[in-house]
Formats: sequence, structure tokens, C-alpha cells
Amino acid sequence: MKKLSRRSVLPLLGASMLAPFVIQSAPDKPEIQPDLHLPNALTKGDLVGICAPAGASHDPKEVADFVLLLQNLGYRVKTSGNLQTRFGYLSDTDEARAKAFMDLIHDTEVKAIFFTRGGWGCARILPLLDFNAIQKNPKIILGFSDITAFLVAITHKTGLVTFHGPNGNASWGNFSLQSIENMIVKGTTNTIVTTDPKLYPTPPVCIRPGIATGELYGGNLSVLTGLLGTEYLPNWKGKILFLEEVREEPYRVDRMLTQWKLNGVFDELSGVVLGQFRKCIPEEPEWSFSLQEVFDYHFKNVNFPVFSGFLCGHILDKFTLPVGQTVEMDASKFSITPLSPSVKFL
Repeated sequence: MKKLSRRSVLPLLGASMLAPFVIQSAPDKPEIQPDLHLPNALTKGDLVGICAPAGASHDPKEVADFVLLLQNLGYRVKTSGNLQTRFGYLSDTDEARAKAFMDLIHDTEVKAIFFTRGGWGCARILPLLDFNAIQKNPKIILGFSDITAFLVAITHKTGLVTFHGPNGNASWGNFSLQSIENMIVKGTTNTIVTTDPKLYPTPPVCIRPGIATGELYGGNLSVLTGLLGTEYLPNWKGKILFLEEVREEPYRVDRMLTQWKLNGVFDELSGVVLGQFRKCIPEEPEWSFSLQEVFDYHFKNVNFPVFSGFLCGHILDKFTLPVGQTVEMDASKFSITPLSPSVKFL
């Protein structure tokens, strides 16, 4: 994955299309409201917070480059926690990482929270998050990979729409930035699709044709599989599930999808969108199913639409998706369409 650098940021900012935008102790159980909650749209000059609730930064320039990018896009930036430290494979202790995130939640001036990177660690601190406070202080929360645990748990617990999009150490090229702008700045309901075959690392495949409508939930397969059976995942009845993965061999993908099947999830869904599964190739191909064969095994005979190859995940160019929003998917057109804006305007 291409990382940000000052050298790459400046040419990026020169693109005319980007000029006006881009984009403690465990608390009590939240009193969950079933209604959908929308954060305010992001506008130029807003204060954006960044924190590291999962892995430690491997490159000292990651944080500085991300701050520079956001500033040059017209935003003020607040950092929370010590973004340059390491605690084993984590950025800090569980308590410190949870506090850094909650500090941004409690700051009413912060309008959006972005993350430096994924890795591992978000699930460890879910019991330390104050979901009541998150619900009372709605703001844009955007990330992916291990941040999936935050997105899905927060949306399920609070009804707040969150956003599956790039972390700070991922690519913020023109394609990804345009999708961020469409979703959290403009609040468009345009169909999320591209017909440019050059953008697809793995071409899309319609596994089961059809059109379905439902609330969109999903993210990284490994992260979500680790949360099965916990209070942090929703009731899957009528949901549209999207999944992506990186560096997992087909047999591991098969094992995780089997766990979802054995949990009865595939009996409840309205549709499945499989994103990009980058570098998910077998070490010994002659002793392995292909990834597409694994997908076909699990989804060829289901009673809902399924397609693979959607542009989300650990790839250069990716769409930003609204977690919790009601969408329509069309497996034959390889598309997702939000049925209403995912941000509100003052």
C-alpha cells in the first residue's frame, strides 16, 4: 500500500478537483436508540481529530504527512494520544488508546475523527468506550482495516452512521478523495460504481444476480469474524454485508466464511458484497482451491444477490462506504447505492 509522503502530498494537492474540499474504567451500557443518526457534513475549516487506537506507526513520517495532507486540504487538525510511541504491536496501552479516542469524542469542536493506521487493537478497547457519549456527540468517524471493529460496534450501539474509508497510512489519491468528498462533504446519493476496468486489481464477478435493499454493515473479514458472538455486532436480519481482506490464504478465508455460515448469518442476510481480497493467494496452489472457488462454494447457491471485486479494502483506489445506511445493491451492475444522504447539513 502506497504511503503518504510530503513528496507525494504536494502534487496531489495541486489537482484542481480537490481545491475546495476533501474531504479508564468501563462505562455503563448505552441506552441504544434504534433511529439512524447522521453526523454533520464536513466543511472547509472544520477541526479534524486523528488518533491511533490500534497498531503503532512504523514510519515516523506517517503522522506528520497525514497532518500536512489534512491541513493543505483546508482543515484544522487535532492529534490525540501519543501517536509516535509503541507498546508491543500496539500504539499504547488499552486504557490510553481508549482515552485518546474518547477525548476527541468529548471535544465538541472536533467534527470528524480519522485514524493513522489499522493493525490490531480496536476490539480490545471496545469495552472501554462510552457509547452514550459517542451517541450524544455525533461526528464523522472514518477508517478501515482494524478500525472496522470501531465502525460496526459504534453504528450498532448508537445508530450513528460511520464510514469505511482510508486510514492515514493508506493511499489518499484523487479517486479515494473524490469518494470521501461525495460521502462526507457533499452527502450525495450517487450510485457507487466504476466502469473503468483498469481500476480493479481483481475484476468484479457476479456470483448470484439480483437486487437487494438493506442496511449496509461490514469491513475486514478477520476483524469481524473475531467479533462474532459478541454484543458488538448487529442482528443480521435483512442486512447487506460487505467484506474485504488482505494476505489471507484461501483456506483461511474459507474457514472464516464457514464460521459465519455456522453462526447462521448467511440465513439472515439480504445481500453480500465481496470487496478486494488483496494478496489472498495460496502458498501451494496445487494443493489449494482458488479464492473464487471458495466464494462460489459459499455463495453460489444462496438465496440473495452476491458479487465480488468491489473497490473497497487494502487497495490503492477505494470507495468510502456508509456503515449503517440503507442502500440498494445490484449484483449484475457491481454497484451500491445509498438511498439517502449519510451526513446532514446545518
